[in-house]
Amino acid sequence: MKLKVITLLIFGLIITGTTLSQNIPNDIPKAFKTGDVQCLEKYMEDKILLTISGIKRQLPRPKAKEKLSAFFSKNKPTDFKTIHQSEQNNSGYMIGKLSSDNHEFRVHILMKITDKKYIINQLRIENF
Repeated sequence: MKLKVITLLIFGLIITGTTLSQNIPNDIPKAFKTGDVQCLEKYMEDKILLTISGIKRQLPRPKAKEKLSAFFSKNKPTDFKTIHQSEQNNSGYMIGKLSSDNHEFRVHILMKITDKKYIINQLRIENF
């Protein structure tokens, strides 16, 4: 009986480890923590729905990058903490708390998985 329990626990840990290895790339929260728009850009869809402080726009990737750069220059990041993330079928999302010199923001990132790669198709940054 003990052997069965131990075997099931080990099997569960292996499955959990496999699932966790397919999580949202660590680059994304790191990019928010440092304000690295170049890194975020490589995960963006060609057109992205970007909402910053209530202003919602469907933008091509270069324009979204420009808006994010302007946001980060006004709100220099000091920290980013992931509050929640989940993956389901061919999509995923992350909710995080972005701290800057002068404000705290809630960040919602919606992604789709294409060719085993996460692509950001919606990004919302709002006051916390």
